Amino acid sequence: MRIETQERENLLIISPEQKISTKDIEKLVETMNTYINAYDKVPSLVIVTGSVPMWDSFDALKSHISFVHERQKIVPKVAFVTDSVLLSLAHPLADVFTSAKIRRFKSDAYEDALNWAAMEEDHPGAITQLDDFPRDVIALRFSGLITSKDYTESLAPLINAASKEHDKLKLLCLLDQYFDGYSAGAMWDDMRFGFSHLTTFSKLALVTDIDWIRKSAKLFGSLMPTEVMIFDVDDLDDAKEWIVT
Repeated sequence: MRIETQERENLLIISPEQKISTKDIEKLVETMNTYINAYDKVPSLVIVTGSVPMWDSFDALKSHISFVHERQKIVPKVAFVTDSVLLSLAHPLADVFTSAKIRRFKSDAYEDALNWAAMEEDHPGAITQLDDFPRDVIALRFSGLITSKDYTESLAPLINAASKEHDKLKLLCLLDQYFDGYSAGAMWDDMRFGFSHLTTFSKLALVTDIDWIRKSAKLFGSLMPTEVMIFDVDDLDDAKEWIVT
């Protein structure tokens, strides 16, 4: 296990290079304790791995679980940098059992992971408008944890203003690796928004690799009077081309 310390950013960057051993966990505990004693603060963790970490023994697994149990209440953030599908699916479960803020980043977003983990603040979510689209196309990126406030303060005013200029609008929604999910209030607002704008949009392009969102869109898309297309994140350019035609 390789451990890199970045004091200025208050980070420990952890890279398992083979099966995790008890010595690896002991090294991690010692490194973290030394860091805390030296700087009087707890670092955030950036874990870089190509796959779900494995252990070389049951004792190593127990040591790892003990480390997580003891440190999860004091570690501010944990950023996983991985393309592993299994780690992506485990993300919501991890959020339930740990107090640290957790986000997963794809391997090509390593710098984004470092920047997020180094920030003292944690911006829960945002709905931002993408540039370079015709005025009748509303193109949005959903990132972080979307709350009811994001709908009332960002999405609704934007759609209401655009509706005054055009009889019909087109909507592109990008939910990529920076999207963490919806709060309960936001999910309710999302349903209300969809029903209140059934006739507002002529086309909807949903760009995401998140399986449950894709399945929901396929289920409810057939009931909407709007033309709906679902694209993979890698096919964002195709979605842009489709939505403007």
